[in-house]
Amino acid sequence: MTLSHLFFLRKTAGSIGAVFCILIAVVLVDSLISRFAYEFNVIYTHVNGQYELTGVMPEKSENVKDLFAETESPDVILHFSEVFSGFWLGNTMWRGTVLVSEKALPGEYVIKVRDVRDMKINPALVFRTKVYADELSLRKSHGPYLSRYYGITAGWAASILFPGLGMIMLFNYIVSCRLEKAMANVGLAEVYMVKRIPEGLQIGFSLGKNQSLKRGDQIDILNSKGLVVAEAEVMIPGETDSIAVTVTVLDFVEICSVRQRPV
Repeated sequence: MTLSHLFFLRKTAGSIGAVFCILIAVVLVDSLISRFAYEFNVIYTHVNGQYELTGVMPEKSENVKDLFAETESPDVILHFSEVFSGFWLGNTMWRGTVLVSEKALPGEYVIKVRDVRDMKINPALVFRTKVYADELSLRKSHGPYLSRYYGITAGWAASILFPGLGMIMLFNYIVSCRLEKAMANVGLAEVYMVKRIPEGLQIGFSLGKNQSLKRGDQIDILNSKGLVVAEAEVMIPGETDSIAVTVTVLDFVEICSVRQRPV
């Protein structure tokens, strides 16, 4: 495979990888926006649906039998399942399930949780339940925009995009390694480090003693078009990588690769 083919494959892989990164960013931003749009203590479900719900225990309650849920309709009820200790602050919490009957009408219902012996209600235990006609209506009215309009969930997108990006990165790495070796075989190398020092510009590249490079050798500096724009002197030759200092003055943007001069 020629150098031009390898350059093309690497550039194509980079472009595809950039597209994957943009798509991942879009999915993440869309999910974050939908999270911020959530209203406090609002439940979204549909007719003949259910919703898992948790909350803090009322002041005088100790177990499930002490809990009572006031509802506006017998078609929308809250069933308590257990009492447990909260993860972050260790507060006593309850867990339950909001059950919506198939006879329920779409609309908004209020559920108030209190102690069965106390009429006082904590505002944090007042829940608004928005019931939609069906799953499609729920999806189009609530949640991330990608899910609303295209049916693409964040989980599904992540299961496709992240492995895809990983494969592209692996492919790009393999092609880059082959390209580096192919360039070194003809005395070429891309510059991967440029640093300004008192003597000029210090550059790092993947040519070294394996290519018969030694201290004091003169090498050509090429721009992105492959034209010679300056020369440099090898200062620290390694087995596979070397450091050189530019002899002529030039800008950072002009440095792309180096070429070993024929012996």
